[in-house]
Amino acid sequence: MLVAGLGVVSMLVGCSSNSPSDVRRISVADFAHPPADLADGRGVDVVEMSPEILAQPSVEVDVTERIRNGQVTESVRAEVSERLADGSTAIDAVTPPVVATRIKVGGNWPVDALVGQINGRPIFADTFFEPHADRLIAMAAMPDRVVGREQFIRTVKAVFKETVDSELIVAEAESQLSDEQQQGLFAWLRGIQEETIAERGGSRAAAEASLESERTQSLDEFMQERRDVALAGRLLNQRIKPRAIVAWREVLQAYDRDRNIYNPPQQVKIGRIRFDTLADAEKIERMKALVAEGRTFSDIIKEFAIVDGGLWQSSDLPADGIDGLPLSDAVKARIKGLAVDKVSEPLQQRDFTSWFTVIAIERPIARSVYDRELQLAISNQLRSIRETIERQRYLSTLRSRWVTDDIGEMEDRLIAFALDRYWR
Repeated sequence: MLVAGLGVVSMLVGCSSNSPSDVRRISVADFAHPPADLADGRGVDVVEMSPEILAQPSVEVDVTERIRNGQVTESVRAEVSERLADGSTAIDAVTPPVVATRIKVGGNWPVDALVGQINGRPIFADTFFEPHADRLIAMAAMPDRVVGREQFIRTVKAVFKETVDSELIVAEAESQLSDEQQQGLFAWLRGIQEETIAERGGSRAAAEASLESERTQSLDEFMQERRDVALAGRLLNQRIKPRAIVAWREVLQAYDRDRNIYNPPQQVKIGRIRFDTLADAEKIERMKALVAEGRTFSDIIKEFAIVDGGLWQSSDLPADGIDGLPLSDAVKARIKGLAVDKVSEPLQQRDFTSWFTVIAIERPIARSVYDRELQLAISNQLRSIRETIERQRYLSTLRSRWVTDDIGEMEDRLIAFALDRYWR
């Protein structure tokens, strides 16, 4: 049997022996003009393949069970691996853990419920909770039931609010499209679809498979998402951004309000060397000799191997300078007017003898209101705050126009359904 692939086969190995003499080199020409011993059937060469190469990938499933309040919760995680020809194992994929609650015999499991309508579109609980089921089950399995329930309900409310807001914005954007704009939107989406298919395999089937594996979406769902994002962005740009204009006067007011942030005070660092009067008598004499020689504080701390560079305190320098620091009068008297890194006169206390210095006076860079980058930062911050406020106002208006059912009642029904289904 002669086996050929797309590349050049370098050698054929006989199954009968593993010695080097049984290995025969071949070339591409041998495939067009087989050797005589193969042509007359007197010899047969076989390509030997390891069974691991032909073996299918193996799937190992790890199931972890946990029991709480008599309810069994399962966490399932699968690992796909394959055995290589060299005997090693390669892991192809590891699925994220899927948490599920096993229903007791005779227990109930709500299948679905119509909780309301948004823009005439019915909201079904099962479809609504499907993308968030694992997160809700994980919260229901939290050891702290009180905290877990709070997070559970907060999550349901947040997802519902996000869904309502998205539906309202898209509905409003659709209602404002003219016939020409609808045609332009259709042409733009068609171009996006063709581009997506070309980027993901060149055929619709390949694009569907790629999107399903990467985003768990079909091509139609992906295009619907792109359409909704484009419509929402267009509407927000038209209705909210014009109301979020920031005037120069507001930038000045914001700068004055946070003037201390943009013009931070000076920082003063005080150093100290302290010795025990009785136990460190020799060090005290040595210290006095070094100070008499005019040695600097930074030199002296190296000789005594004092940690942290002798830093004692670091604080803002008040407007009245050293006098405003929260230090004793004796310490302030010794460091006031003292040059940086110069050692003060000793302070003799009952048990200790101390020397002080001003390690550094740092002057942070002050930023003027006429700094262009600072102006842009303040303006963008104010605009973001205003856009958030205007967006909430606009959404409140849309709720009164588009929602057919009371939002509060819909939210309550969703919470009740979620508790009944997942909180066990």
